Amino acid sequence: GSHIVYRGNGRLLVRALDQLEPTALTGLGAAPRGVFFSPDGQWIGFTEGTALKKAAITGGPAVIICSLDATPRGAAWGPDGAIVFATNNTATGLSRVSEAGGEPVVLTRPNHERGETDHLWPELLPGGQAVLFTITTTGGNDNAQVAVLDLRTGAQKTVLRGGSHAHYVDSGHLVYAAAGTLRAV
Repeated sequence: GSHIVYRGNGRLLVRALDQLEPTALTGLGAAPRGVFFSPDGQWIGFTEGTALKKAAITGGPAVIICSLDATPRGAAWGPDGAIVFATNNTATGLSRVSEAGGEPVVLTRPNHERGETDHLWPELLPGGQAVLFTITTTGGNDNAQVAVLDLRTGAQKTVLRGGSHAHYVDSGHLVYAAAGTLRAV
C-alpha cells in the first residue's frame, strides 16, 4: 500500500505515495500489461505477450515465471507465493504457479455442458485460501457469474449471478460490474 504502478508512454511507472515523481521501471520488455503486486509490495507481476513475469519495484531485469497457453485475463499473487492466473484458453480456467517459476497447474475448467465459456479475472480473498473469479457464459456478460474457489479443497461455489470482475474491499463488500453499472453487495 505504499506504491502505485501504472502504464505511461508504453512503459511501467512506479510512484511511492510519499513522493510526487514516478520512476520508470526499466528492463521489463516492450509492452508489460496486467500489473499486480506481490503480497509484500516489493515485486510486481505482469504479462508480456504470453509470458508471466515479475520484477522488483526498484527496477532491474524481469524474470520469466512461466509461459501462458493464451492471452492473459487476470492474475493475483497469494501470501503463500503462489500466483493464480487466467487466460482466454477455454479449455482451462484458473491456473496456479509458484512465484519462483515452474509448470502451471490447472485449478478449474469451464463446464461447457452448463454453458460456461471461461473462468477469468481471479482475485484472492484475504488469507489467500480462496479466490474470486468470473465465470463467462454463452449468454454474454449479463449471464456471467461471480464464483469463489476454495484453494484447499477445490470446492467451487457461485456467489452471484449477472455480475463479473468482482473485487473484495476491506469493508466486507464485493464490488462488481453488472449490466453496465458498478454495484456492491
